[in-house]
Amino acid sequence: MNSEIFSSTLRDLVNFVQSTYDQIQSEIPTAALLTGINMPDHDAQFSALTREIREFVTPHCVVQNAQDCSSIKLFIENMINGFLNDEDATIEDMYEDHEEEECNYIRKSCCTFAVLQAWYENLYLNNSILNYSDENSFIKRGAPNCKPLVVIIPDIENFKENVIQDFISIVHSYINIIPFVLIFGVATSLNVLHRTLPYHVSSKISIKVFSSQPSTAYLNNILENVFFTGHCPFSLSGNVFNLLTDIFLFYNLSVTGFVKHFKFAMMEHFSRGNEFSLCTNKNFKHILDQFSHEDFESLRHIYSFRDLVEGESSYKNQLKLLQDDDYLRDVVLIKLEKLRKYTFCLHLFIRCLHVLVNDLPKTPLGKQIRELYAYATTKNITKSQHFNECFQLLNFQSRDQFCMKLTDITNLLENNKTINNICSEEVEKINGDLKKYLKKLKDIDSITDITQSFQEQVQIGSASSRQEFKKNLKSISLNQSKNKYEKLRDEILKYLHCIFETYLIEYNTLHFHEIFFFDDIDIQNQIIGTHRSAIHEALNDPQTYLQCACCEVKREAAILQTMPDICIAYKLHLECGKMINLYDWLQAFLSILDPTDEDDDDCKRSVNPELQARFTQAIAELEYLGFIKTSKRKADHVQRLTWGG
Repeated sequence: MNSEIFSSTLRDLVNFVQSTYDQIQSEIPTAALLTGINMPDHDAQFSALTREIREFVTPHCVVQNAQDCSSIKLFIENMINGFLNDEDATIEDMYEDHEEEECNYIRKSCCTFAVLQAWYENLYLNNSILNYSDENSFIKRGAPNCKPLVVIIPDIENFKENVIQDFISIVHSYINIIPFVLIFGVATSLNVLHRTLPYHVSSKISIKVFSSQPSTAYLNNILENVFFTGHCPFSLSGNVFNLLTDIFLFYNLSVTGFVKHFKFAMMEHFSRGNEFSLCTNKNFKHILDQFSHEDFESLRHIYSFRDLVEGESSYKNQLKLLQDDDYLRDVVLIKLEKLRKYTFCLHLFIRCLHVLVNDLPKTPLGKQIRELYAYATTKNITKSQHFNECFQLLNFQSRDQFCMKLTDITNLLENNKTINNICSEEVEKINGDLKKYLKKLKDIDSITDITQSFQEQVQIGSASSRQEFKKNLKSISLNQSKNKYEKLRDEILKYLHCIFETYLIEYNTLHFHEIFFFDDIDIQNQIIGTHRSAIHEALNDPQTYLQCACCEVKREAAILQTMPDICIAYKLHLECGKMINLYDWLQAFLSILDPTDEDDDDCKRSVNPELQARFTQAIAELEYLGFIKTSKRKADHVQRLTWGG
């Protein structure tokens, strides 16, 4: 699915790289790929792009990240090293033959453009006679089969402006000697390129813009083809699903993150006990036969089991449910089959409902299937105001639109009845009925045929007030006769309404729904981390994370000698005000780590260099975490940036 979602963009980019040097270039061919701000998904996208270019265009393709290119020197060294040296080769392979290593392997510090030019000429030109003064590049005359060198920069926003500008200027000076192609990944907008590259630099590159598919479309594709199918028995409740989609829409737009959160919810679900192994499409009886008495007792602790017991009219059957494991096994088997049928029908008829309502005015139930799913698993969707509003709007559909929607629904039912044998007979019957209705719709003449006349003539002109006029219009609409199409449309909508009422019920009305539906909203505490409180907890009470006895404290304010240095420094800084004297802080630090060396009134405490180095490192770590910063007013003080942890 990753390949499919990027396929069109990748194909266009590969074609661009292939055709860049069909003609002589005076500017650097450059592609600007608008990727969107879903940063965690960029790795998969650029990995796929690198793979495609190396397979179909050129083996010379390197990826340069901003974190490795803080200066132009590092940029050039890393890039040329990527072209010249095989990064996948192991150290043993590199140094297996010392003489071969001296000839073939080039140290990174020696990677310059002169070396790159010599390597490229030796690789493709085979001692051809060159004339660099000619305005035409040697690429077409001396080596028609030469491959371009592709440099991919996934995060151009993170690069320093002067580094990018100098790099483009240097590469442009070699454009008639070495065929470079640049690919910039732009997460925000093209204004970034205009701000980063002044005219004297931008005039040296020829930019073509490519756009990748939005993350929301990628997410919808994943949900509809993976999670909302009969193959996936595990389902999220509406509350948990809304939590994951809100994180996706308002935090990072990362499909990778959404899938990881879904996996976390699945892990939490299946780790609760053996009874949740029944969340499967396989044979329930085989799993139940392996259950022990403790596993059946765990089943009895499921909340919906209480409703099952209270719903039994027979006191004898209630006792059997509570005491007889064999009887409970038979009951659970029936309930699970009903649940499996429900989950399959839920996903199927949500798709059918989506076909009907996705293009209605103001889209009362949303445009995407995920919105419908969240609605249907939160409340009874068929009793909602939005559902009724949608069916009112469907009463105004033209015959062509309505036929088209019914055709899509019948195709959907036809394709899904073979996926799973669950309720295949019911789906086939519904599909047959809709096909009959569809045939009747197509047989109706396009010219409206009024079958009835007005039962009562209303004189609109006789109205003496606006209220009376409105009443007369309402009377006309009630008495107006319907043509054949309108009657048939009402009949079809009534039939569809009954189907949705039958299959789109609330999941929590079914017994043992907890086995198939995960509804623990508390996972937001693990998924959405509170970073500040977690860091404070780790530094204030390291035993919480380290799980070591030496760091265990009985009082929150206690400071132990065995704690990590940064924890000691952090707890001491909590006792200080806005400005912290570094010398006093150091003395307090030493008094904890070296309590035997007491202060003397006549002389100052001698500072152990090792302890001072440890203190300095702890201070640097706290500054990196953002708890303190150096003060410009006093050289021997630091300023505290947080209060109360």
